[in-house]
Amino acid sequence: MRWFLAILFIMLGAFLFSLTIDDIGNIGHIIMKIIGFGCFFIAGFIVKGKKEKNKQSY
Repeated sequence: MRWFLAILFIMLGAFLFSLTIDDIGNIGHIIMKIIGFGCFFIAGFIVKGKKEKNKQSY
């Protein structure tokens, strides 16, 4: 499930990172690039995640 969610974030980030719309101006392009990079960053954290170790008490 987390891989599916990570792939969705990667696709959304790639779409926003490469999207160009002339009507939004320079600040809009910068914001879209930041949000696209943020989606890549979030996907990396989802995939990385913490793996639980089995703790045995003796």
